[in-house]
Amino acid sequence: MSSEVGAWQGSKEAEEDHLTLTEDENRIITNRWEQAKAAREHLDGVVKGIQQKTAESHGSQVVGLEYSLKGLDSFRRKAAVARKADNVSAEETAEYVDDLNRYTLTFETDKYAEGVKESYAELREQGYEPVYETNTWDDPVYKGLNTSWRHSETKEHFELQFHTPESFQAKSENHELYELTRSGKFKELAGKDEGLAKQYKQAADLLQSERNKIIRIPPGQEQFGERVIRAELNPGVSREAVEVVQGKEAGLKAKHAAEAAARAQSQAQEARSVLDMDGPARDEPRELRNKLATKTVLRQGRQEPAAVPAEPLQAQSRGRGPSLA
Repeated sequence: MSSEVGAWQGSKEAEEDHLTLTEDENRIITNRWEQAKAAREHLDGVVKGIQQKTAESHGSQVVGLEYSLKGLDSFRRKAAVARKADNVSAEETAEYVDDLNRYTLTFETDKYAEGVKESYAELREQGYEPVYETNTWDDPVYKGLNTSWRHSETKEHFELQFHTPESFQAKSENHELYELTRSGKFKELAGKDEGLAKQYKQAADLLQSERNKIIRIPPGQEQFGERVIRAELNPGVSREAVEVVQGKEAGLKAKHAAEAAARAQSQAQEARSVLDMDGPARDEPRELRNKLATKTVLRQGRQEPAAVPAEPLQAQSRGRGPSLA
């Protein structure tokens, strides 16, 4: 566990420097994240196992597996927002967080209900029980089934979302709007004007519902979880509020794209470094063969009667809602 962590402040570039954690709060949050990191490999295997069993019959896919562990700074932001907005302590956030390890399974729309049912059975067979099941397929802003599971003995705890390919696509396209909403950015933009902050939130809801037009609701989804409608759309929200939110969303998308490009470049550099390190090793057989051949020629030149020409070594061989346009 981490013992040497200081206070934390959100990134100024991401306009999150209003979010902070004290040294003690940051230590609590960091230690809980490291527990989730240690559980990641096993939980990845659990979810991939379910996918393999349902792939042919229900068209299942595990999506976003590279993000199965929430980023440390993302968890810190969550804790800071919870404390600032709802007076939730870092200890409570660390204890009750359910999405540090998080997964998404998609099923073809017409096979969705059976795929979810089979997933539930598989998880229960392995000792997991649902902590909560929230069904928001009737919600205009976010459509899907979010569940949380805990192992009865190990207490491993993870989130598992069930989507169709279309609902996952809409969720992904709406990610920046979700970030802006949950980070408290709209309140900061509006200053002390609570009515304006509410309009920004309503504008974000409208934009998200617009993208949900691609989604077909899977038959049979109503049998799972508690059905919840979180948002109520306001088609009369001002055009000015919509434009402000669109601008903030575009800026955040550009930032995320730049970060992704930087990560890809860093990974490519690491891969090239590994190849460079391996280069001399790959050349060793050839160099050794040349040295031996040179020695053989020298010996033959001296006409040493007992010398037997050495054989060269064999070379070693070495992958939604009203239109806002």
